[in-house]
Amino acid sequence: MIPQRTSSVKKLIYLTLSSLILFVIMYLMTNNSNNMAFHIFMKDNFGMTNKWSTSYGPKLFVDICRNVSALGGHIDFILIVGFVSSFLFFLRERKIFFEFLITIGGAIIILFILKFTMNDSSPDYFFNIFISDGLGFPSGHALISLVLYTSLAKYSGRRLIYTKARYVVYVFAAILITLIGLSRLFTSHTLTEVVAGWSAGLFWLSIVNYIFRKNGARWKRI
Repeated sequence: MIPQRTSSVKKLIYLTLSSLILFVIMYLMTNNSNNMAFHIFMKDNFGMTNKWSTSYGPKLFVDICRNVSALGGHIDFILIVGFVSSFLFFLRERKIFFEFLITIGGAIIILFILKFTMNDSSPDYFFNIFISDGLGFPSGHALISLVLYTSLAKYSGRRLIYTKARYVVYVFAAILITLIGLSRLFTSHTLTEVVAGWSAGLFWLSIVNYIFRKNGARWKRI
């Protein structure tokens, strides 16, 4: 058991460092020339929705992207977190309840810090970190969706008996996170901003999982 636990901790450390390195790389790659190159690529391959928009592709496709993107937005975020928190509270799953709140709360704090420190302008109010197109780095939808849906997949997986069923849940969460990130590319973000959001979310998940393991928290091994 001890060698397995040591190996698991090492994986978390490697994951933490690699996600941090990836975030730094994305930050260094975020500049006007790269952003313009991304804009030209998207415009040439998908076209602008119309001459006044900043989105790419036909209107119907963009509307679908916005609906997918909403799964990582503030309204769905509040509803899902509220429902899951209430569910865990009434089930008297106190440890998981507090772990979930710490994980989600920490992700919001990290997102605030990054949005305030790495952009020229600051959010006018709380929910602007989720919906403002002018505060691009990193993508809040990408960060929040990765933390939220990965956490839900891990909690759901613990309740499932069959390994294959757990894999289905994990794969579904991964697909959902990927689709939300890709949908942001067509509506408001560059590739580096989305990948930075994913890497920041992965960094935070690695940190909290390491803390929970050190304190004997009941998270399943990755």
